[in-house]
Amino acid sequence: MLNTYVVEGGIGKCTAFTALVPKLKEKAGQGIQVYTPYVDTCAFNPDIAMGYEQTIPLHDERILASDNILYCEPYKSNFILGKQHIIESFCEHFGVEYDPSMKPKMYTDHLKDRAAAMLKKLGVTGKYMLVQFSGGQAPIGFNPQNPYNSVDPSRNYPHYMAQEVVNKLKAEFPDVTIIDATLPNEPSYENTVKFEEHWAVIHEVLKNAEGFIGIDSCVNHFSPSAGTKGVVLWGSTRWTQFGYKQNTNLQYHMGSEWDESKFKPQDPRNLLVDPDVVVNAYKKLRS
Repeated sequence: MLNTYVVEGGIGKCTAFTALVPKLKEKAGQGIQVYTPYVDTCAFNPDIAMGYEQTIPLHDERILASDNILYCEPYKSNFILGKQHIIESFCEHFGVEYDPSMKPKMYTDHLKDRAAAMLKKLGVTGKYMLVQFSGGQAPIGFNPQNPYNSVDPSRNYPHYMAQEVVNKLKAEFPDVTIIDATLPNEPSYENTVKFEEHWAVIHEVLKNAEGFIGIDSCVNHFSPSAGTKGVVLWGSTRWTQFGYKQNTNLQYHMGSEWDESKFKPQDPRNLLVDPDVVVNAYKKLRS
């Protein structure tokens, strides 16, 4: 049975969907098709027969050849109650039994040469880590001449505090290059080098990183697939919905365990985790 899944949304949502792919293939008895704005999340996946970018019309004959065309929108379902992980929500909609051990999987070995070339260009010859303190811009149609405009600035770690984190990291790990994995028009930091490649190359670079410190954005979303642990700072979103237990998840109002009673999405203090706490958490993760 040929099933085509329409998966919309940002990079994080499309990446999370890949956690279901092996079970969806098993359910269909053959590789599935995926129609998505971020087709690189599906590239070279052995359980995906074909990935279609959403610039292709949905009535393309290869899609219409499907036995079933399936679509869901987790953000307009039980997910908004705040009790489901995004992967769990996809499972509920697509009739797959949810297992908390399920994690996204991207295949980016074909980008090794591009990753190596970029690291060489940046002068990275030894150990490195990634940081991402801002986000909320879609890479699709991105124009570096446009001013930075996040769709959700309440997920961004304040620049002053981020620079403090970078300075402390550099003092603790002077032999580790800090790569800023944000788009060119986003805030920059002293003692870092700016990432200069397609967003999917971040996944390939992350595979060999010492670790990362980030927010609810693509480095966090890629981390379980890349197999690299890090520290994630949370603002207007829940780590129980978009995060992963392999990482150290931090929020100003709570400790290592999520406490729903202390969560207010629009509270600007959510992200104000002390830079010393952030760096110490990273050091502990590395030890």
